[in-house]
Amino acid sequence: MTTSHTEPTAAATPITEATTAVGPVDPVGGPSRTPMSARAALAAAGVLFAAYPALRPWTDETTLAGAAAFASPAWVAAHTMGMFAFMLLTVALALRSVAVGTGWANAVVAAVGTALILPYYGAETFGLPVIGARALADGDASLLELAGAFRYAPVPMVLFGLGLLALAAAGVLLVREGWRSRGLARVSELLTGLMLALYLAQYFGTPAMRIGHGVLLALGCLLMAAAWGGRRGESRDSPPC
Repeated sequence: MTTSHTEPTAAATPITEATTAVGPVDPVGGPSRTPMSARAALAAAGVLFAAYPALRPWTDETTLAGAAAFASPAWVAAHTMGMFAFMLLTVALALRSVAVGTGWANAVVAAVGTALILPYYGAETFGLPVIGARALADGDASLLELAGAFRYAPVPMVLFGLGLLALAAAGVLLVREGWRSRGLARVSELLTGLMLALYLAQYFGTPAMRIGHGVLLALGCLLMAAAWGGRRGESRDSPPC
């Protein structure tokens, strides 16, 4: 008498969520979306990048009109917006890197650049108003020479220049990332990266050029925040290296 022997089989377990090295995978096969916090930070950075040059007073900074500009609330508000714009951009890039597992080089370089330029921005924001107020009180425009004394001192200039070069490098990395993307991601990353790369150059432009640069950078950030809302798998031609 023979008996049949059936090998035990493992019970099938339904898979409710696939995972990858960068996190959960959505139904179309791409990693989950960039968190809302990163998108909100990037969008806010864009608004502030546009507001900074648009609200900054533009005058002859060797005259008492320049002293009045330094001492105005608009000067402090505009430059504070500029500082927060760079900080929020750095936060957005870092949050996205944590979420998707890529882009760390861009986030780190942008953070280094921001850290290097903030001391200079701080002096512009909170030091120049004191000089401007004193020049107005004394009616002495020659006091404004003190602004140039710290603006063009070797250490501040070197730190500021290195910071802007680091931000330009972050812009180049973003352009490279955009070139490998498609659709809205490509357009937004190319535009934002190019405007970041040109941030140093725009300081040598006219007020109108600087305001225009801020608007284009803002547009790039807002479009990129919208593109980050889509699935990464839908915006890439191929997986990142």
